[in-house]
Amino acid sequence: MRITLWLSAFLFLPLSLYGQQGFRVAALNTENLFDCCHDSLDNSDDYLFLPSSTRRWSWRRYHAKLHNISKLIISIGADHPADLVALTEVENDSVLTHLTQRAILRRAKYRYVMTHSADHRGIDVALLYQPATFRLISSQSLRVSFNPLPPVATRDILYVCGSTYTGDTLHVFVCHFSSKLGGSRATEPLRQAEALTVRRCVDSLQNADCRRKIIILGDFNETPAEAAVVQTLSAQPVTERPYLPDRLYNLASHTPDTTAPDGSPIRGTHKHNGQWQMLDHIIVSGTLLDIGTKIYTTAEDFHIHAPGFVLERDAESAGWKPMRTYVGYRYNGGFSDHLAVYADFHTAITE
Repeated sequence: MRITLWLSAFLFLPLSLYGQQGFRVAALNTENLFDCCHDSLDNSDDYLFLPSSTRRWSWRRYHAKLHNISKLIISIGADHPADLVALTEVENDSVLTHLTQRAILRRAKYRYVMTHSADHRGIDVALLYQPATFRLISSQSLRVSFNPLPPVATRDILYVCGSTYTGDTLHVFVCHFSSKLGGSRATEPLRQAEALTVRRCVDSLQNADCRRKIIILGDFNETPAEAAVVQTLSAQPVTERPYLPDRLYNLASHTPDTTAPDGSPIRGTHKHNGQWQMLDHIIVSGTLLDIGTKIYTTAEDFHIHAPGFVLERDAESAGWKPMRTYVGYRYNGGFSDHLAVYADFHTAITE
């Protein structure tokens, strides 16, 4: 009911009526947002998400998933939808079309761009954007270079360039680095290569203009202190001052105070073996930490989004955990195994 009232009261008003205040950027791992059809065009390994699979994925469960993800994205907004929402683990254009045009999220009027990777599971990354506050200039799917080649293909990096309503140009990279399935050490070269691909693109942008405004976000499958993020990508803790315009700073290195419904602390976005891990990051260039410019953010403006409806009790350890769609092969009817993160940017419009 509260979501419905929020939608009818705010979501569909013209920007000029409720007055744009700030710019919100979010990231969410949707945990296997697959449709029910085999995607034979990219030869994807999507057989676990078919009606004939052991998981018995069905159109009913698929539409419930679309509803849940829509509800979650809507809840990230304050008095208007989040301006940019990076999504990981989305299967294809059909899924994004259903999410943005047929599910309850359709009334938010999001548009999207996405990658078309060679990932063996057939999952990609995407960026939802509000055309009233972010004008798309260009987008590109960046293929990761490996030497030697890995045994399986990985996700592309999505690069998006666009301008905000403040007149600033943002360069946005949406990432989903390789998981640690198979061992952290064995899979580390994959994440290193993915981080290096982003780093080279950032260097190219900053060599042309060191004051370019850059945002890198998504699921990195590493904490802010691990090698691919802090060394290869060179994303420094946001506590490192002074902020230099050509450096990258990880807002997720500052763990915000987030609590579950009973007040117990939430110290990350993903829970593994009873321990919270901060795997979902928002990284910005120093130019976006320059207080007093037309668009900027601070460490305190970074948040883990943990409304009560996306959490459930953790039976194996104390506290709470994200409510997943599946627990193993058992259908759980939840949202994702990750919590979303978002960052608020302060804005000013000058004549």
